[in-house]
Amino acid sequence: MRSVSVVVCTFNRKDDAIKCLESVLAQDYSDFDVWVIDDASTDGTFEAIRDHFGREGRLHILRNDVELGNTMSRNIAMRMSKGEIIASTDDDCVVAENWLSNLVRVFDEGDDVGLVSGRVLPIFYTPMPKWLKPPIYPILAIRTEKGRAEHLPPYGCNMAVRRDVMEKVNYLNENITRKYGSLYSGEDTDLGRRIRAAGYRVVYTPDAVVWHRMYPHRLTRKHFIRRALYFGMSEVIFSGKSTWGILDASANIAAYFIRYMVRPRFYNLTLIAYKFGWLIKALGRGEEEAAKAEEWFMRFAQKAKE
Repeated sequence: MRSVSVVVCTFNRKDDAIKCLESVLAQDYSDFDVWVIDDASTDGTFEAIRDHFGREGRLHILRNDVELGNTMSRNIAMRMSKGEIIASTDDDCVVAENWLSNLVRVFDEGDDVGLVSGRVLPIFYTPMPKWLKPPIYPILAIRTEKGRAEHLPPYGCNMAVRRDVMEKVNYLNENITRKYGSLYSGEDTDLGRRIRAAGYRVVYTPDAVVWHRMYPHRLTRKHFIRRALYFGMSEVIFSGKSTWGILDASANIAAYFIRYMVRPRFYNLTLIAYKFGWLIKALGRGEEEAAKAEEWFMRFAQKAKE
């Protein structure tokens, strides 16, 4: 049986973090431990986890003195852990009892499997908006595909990586991180790309299931537009920019805008924002320009149909 270390980064979510860790510790897989790292929370998250789990021997609790961001925090915990396989989920998730078993089972298929990811199903607190369509599911890290695949980008809230492979690609890209309220993301997508480039398979299995909390603010149009802009900006960081890329993004913006004018649906506007964010970063701009773009997009968003 392969040993597994589960890594969870948390920030100011003490109640949800405890529920997440309870589900992780309830796994039907026997050979695992858990490394939770608190990224300098201000709501007592570290103390709440420590007091709730007491002498739980499988749980290791770390705390940053200052906020370092989710990516650097995960890397710290991953490097300190000892498992042959490193699994990760988020503090706003609940994992199925057989989550680890179904992730590890895929690694047993061969030494060419480097990363395994799984299904991410939403927990809604409010009714799902009619405008929430599959093309923009990635903004909420929702993954509902029911069949095995090897082309899908992994999500950090539900993935596992062989330690030797993680060391070979030098862990997560710390240039892509969320801290101080920014929404940069895609460090998991970047990891999947680098693992594939190193010659390993990145496999998605629908059998490994995680439920992801969809807090009400995540289902607002303003949040979607902002996340879409940062999605595009983040992609430039890990995929680079080129003249062809700038031309391609410009062409996509024009095509999506025509589609929006013909059929003003919100998800089309979100796709425009994603490409616009890519263009902002590729042209050397940053958060200030993204904030201005967000205001511009919201004028259209309020009028967009479901």
